[in-house]
Amino acid sequence: MNSFRAAATASTLVLALVLAGCSDSTKKEFGLEANPPDAFQVGVQPPLSLPPELGQLPPPNPGQPRPQADDAAQDGANILAPGGAAASAPTPGEQALLAQSGPTPPDGIRAQVNQNALIASKPPGFVSNLMGSGPTPTPVVDAPAEQQRLQENEALGQPVTNGATPQQSEENPGLFHRFLNLF
Repeated sequence: MNSFRAAATASTLVLALVLAGCSDSTKKEFGLEANPPDAFQVGVQPPLSLPPELGQLPPPNPGQPRPQADDAAQDGANILAPGGAAASAPTPGEQALLAQSGPTPPDGIRAQVNQNALIASKPPGFVSNLMGSGPTPTPVVDAPAEQQRLQENEALGQPVTNGATPQQSEENPGLFHRFLNLF
């Protein structure tokens, strides 16, 4: 009986050591798992070139970045927004176009739209379907009420953005809520 316990204990310890050795960090350390470079930090090195006269080279400054080296992040930002932060003032034509396009959107609208899209794209789980507590459906504008609101704003001389847009609600109660509504 003692030899059986000793064998069971030893095999349990060996199994624990084997399983502990199979972690992701161990695989990366031994090169069994790929560790690719970050695609946004890879930069192109400038080509090697020799100046006409080597005596005209400035003395090197240890610890300073090379003068011909480019920052990959800054290069990407320059490609996406050529004007960058030092953009010039808008021209009169651009100002007229912006004035005709309506009011400026509220701050953080892009983050709010991205969050709504993320919530709407996630399929509800089993419990959410059962309880009816999944993501809220996309709101639909109530067309007759919106037309009335716009006509009232026009009659009062107010901008079209005044007031909340009326929306129809299409809530789908879950099975649990439907069951409780029977009583």
